[in-house]
Amino acid sequence: MNERIKEFDRYSPYINQKIERGIEENRKGLFSVNVKDKDGNPAKNAVIKVKQVSHEFKFGCSAFLLDQFEDGERNKLYRQKFKSIFNYGIEPLYWDTLEPVQGKPRFEKNCENIYRRPSLDLIREYCNENNIKMKGHCLMYNSFNPDWIPKDRRALRIAVDKRSREIGERYGNDFVDLDVINEMFTVYKNTYGGDAFRNFPICDDKNHAKWCFDIAKKYFPHSTLFWNEGINETFGIKTGEYCGDKSVYYLMLKRHLAEGANIEGIGMQFHDFDNVVTLYNSLRMMDIFETYSEFNLPIHISEVSVPSWSNNPDDEELQAELVRRMYSLWFSQKNIDAVVWWNLVDGTAYGDENKFFAGLLRNNMANKKAFDVLDELINKTWHTELAVKTDDDGNAVFSGFYGNYDVSVSGAESITLPFLKENTGYYHLTFNLKQHKIII
Repeated sequence: MNERIKEFDRYSPYINQKIERGIEENRKGLFSVNVKDKDGNPAKNAVIKVKQVSHEFKFGCSAFLLDQFEDGERNKLYRQKFKSIFNYGIEPLYWDTLEPVQGKPRFEKNCENIYRRPSLDLIREYCNENNIKMKGHCLMYNSFNPDWIPKDRRALRIAVDKRSREIGERYGNDFVDLDVINEMFTVYKNTYGGDAFRNFPICDDKNHAKWCFDIAKKYFPHSTLFWNEGINETFGIKTGEYCGDKSVYYLMLKRHLAEGANIEGIGMQFHDFDNVVTLYNSLRMMDIFETYSEFNLPIHISEVSVPSWSNNPDDEELQAELVRRMYSLWFSQKNIDAVVWWNLVDGTAYGDENKFFAGLLRNNMANKKAFDVLDELINKTWHTELAVKTDDDGNAVFSGFYGNYDVSVSGAESITLPFLKENTGYYHLTFNLKQHKIII
């Protein structure tokens, strides 16, 4: 047995039951429907057919390869396969490629293409056409900044404010979520030099994080604002990096929240690039989520790379089994509301990350086993489709996964209803379940 699988399964008698209970308690609800005719009379013994058409939970992927292939067939397949399992797309806001020429941001579809950085309008159009929610990544970052940014700190803050305003005015109502800052704990390496890193001197100011979130809240008032952090700082790949509520990331979040920073979500990257088997210790991972859930903020597994290391069938099978286990655990956790795969296609990652073969598709767009596993979990295993009958009062109750549903009554044309956490379940003002009413 592979050592990663063995590490995850070490506590399987306990973990598997906990995952199963968590999915049932956190991802499903009890839905109540009341059916009446046009005269207000209850529809007795009416057959209600419900079919889930989308998840409330956000299964995401970076959309960095949208229309980025040289041949139209691969672009077409990318579009088809992306929407077949993902309901959440990540738009790249890296400053160096979004505004390589000062004062000329690359928003429009017909702008000059930069590889792995499609225009924001193009991604927005695709996501809107396919009911895919969007997240911006990332607004302020101590890397990937253009050479022209001001060296003067005051002037740089003004430039950051201007950039944030322009993006917010154009896309503020599109982004349900926004990564405001990213990988702050590599600040000194990135600020003071190093390969491929650019200068962003204000990021070592003592009030930098709060300032960033204040700016973001001003221009993105309807987006949930995230602090996104690397795998070292979140899951800890070295001894001492994760140590419960004494971890550096935990303490930084606690400090800035106490100081009034508008931090509304916690991002945790999961790039398995360092051959650390303990990353897959399921009991330890449960402890991490329980610790960070103390903030009562949504948690995103924000950048997922589980390698196959090659396109050898055995390696791809191992990747698929890890994906099955990890996604099941993540899906079961109360405070996690999104998991984002980072590079969908082998050979399209950043820099030397391609050597890990951490895509869900081969470079020719053929499905790897991990893609099929996710398709099975999202569209079949974690999917509700059933029929129920109303009682004498026209009421019917059923359990299902949170999401949008096509609902039809006694063969009539279906309507789409949202069965979400916020509008289902027990309602204390009526001492009853919240109801969705249907008139036939």
